[in-house]
Amino acid sequence: METIGLSDEQIKEYHENGYVIARGYFRPEEIARLQEAAFSDDSLDERAWRRKDATGTVSKVCLWQKTGDDFYSMFSRSRRLVDSCERIIGEPTYHTSTKIMMKEPFVGGAWEWHQDFGYWHLDNLMLYPKAISCMVAINQATVENGCLQVLKGSHHIGRLDHQSTGDQKGADMRFVEEAMKYHELVHVELDPGDTLFFHCNLLHKSNQNRSTEPRWSMICAYNAISNQAFAENSAVYYPLDRVDDDAILDWKA
Repeated sequence: METIGLSDEQIKEYHENGYVIARGYFRPEEIARLQEAAFSDDSLDERAWRRKDATGTVSKVCLWQKTGDDFYSMFSRSRRLVDSCERIIGEPTYHTSTKIMMKEPFVGGAWEWHQDFGYWHLDNLMLYPKAISCMVAINQATVENGCLQVLKGSHHIGRLDHQSTGDQKGADMRFVEEAMKYHELVHVELDPGDTLFFHCNLLHKSNQNRSTEPRWSMICAYNAISNQAFAENSAVYYPLDRVDDDAILDWKA
């Protein structure tokens, strides 16, 4: 299998805008396997956190830190994600978490405006914003089913204060509203297999799912090894052993 990665132009776009969309980053046959695995995996629902938005509507998130030899880890350990993140950050990285976001039809809740570093900084004791998230669309993400929204270039603002909003932590809306005067709001609509790389200080949110279709995504997050937590906390460092990109289709239970 040929090496898959971001181009120099895509990495430049990432640094300018705080995000870049890699269309078709995972092949249809790879995503078909991911859909089959995720949609039939009852443990995702059993282990999921339920997070209420400001109106009380719930989204489900199943999150884990440690990678292994399971099928999901073939994505989070894949060279096409890890190598690209290291090129973006400019340093060796490690995997901090993978999560499956499950926003079900009609009932899937919103995620308030926030920056990932807004809570990683405090909860995981990261000193620098040297972290990145990679959102892989499991099925189609549209405006109607609550796709991600981002404020283009807002990562240049730096970290904002966050406070509790429902069961979530949201950015100080005084600053978000001011940022919206200067930064374009972009709806990140994705087809299955499209992958969004985004900076930990990029302001983003998503609306409730008002459609008949679910919106599921896998988000793999990475941090510079030099930026590990400076004191013991719930975020554990695990060495990352990357796998070649053909591991997804070669994997057997």
